[in-house]
Amino acid sequence: MSVNAEIVTLSRRNTNVRSLALSLNQKGKATGACEESLRAIRAALDGIPAGPMVAGGYHVHAHLTLYVDGTEMWVPAGVGVLHPVVLDPDHPDPVITAAKAFYWLHTHDESGVIHAEAPQKHDFTLGQFFDIWGQPLSRHEVGPAKGDVTVSVDGKRYDGDPRKVRIGDHVQIQLNVGRDVPFVPYDFPPRFG
Repeated sequence: MSVNAEIVTLSRRNTNVRSLALSLNQKGKATGACEESLRAIRAALDGIPAGPMVAGGYHVHAHLTLYVDGTEMWVPAGVGVLHPVVLDPDHPDPVITAAKAFYWLHTHDESGVIHAEAPQKHDFTLGQFFDIWGQPLSRHEVGPAKGDVTVSVDGKRYDGDPRKVRIGDHVQIQLNVGRDVPFVPYDFPPRFG
């Protein structure tokens, strides 16, 4: 297996927090090969590096809602998070509060909120988020779901390439695969003011 294929495999594995939570109990069994893979994963993806959580600087939140044939699908906790080390025990659902590294685009929980954090203002796109997630995105595919894709941004139909949708402060993105679902607004919690 090539290093790039191994990186993609490990990155996809790390986005599944539920199974990762089981593997956290075995963190002491890490080998030199795992550390080498982590260094490779931290390399920039689509120009977005992974590293310590960015303090200060540019920090905005967007929201992504996914529907497949009319059924809402969740965006997993841990997209863009490498080796989560702290899951908040006070939440019923997984909430990642610390990790070995975070990409500048990531999720902490399953709410669909995308955190965009960089040292300075940065233009992020939905395509970059899906690349970090390790999932395909096009007019006919969202992750493993295939079919016609309808895109809404802030309640308005978007007819362009879904990969080019801008991720900005309180931007609300809805992707419908197959059956079209009316736009469902998201109320950002006050902490995302």
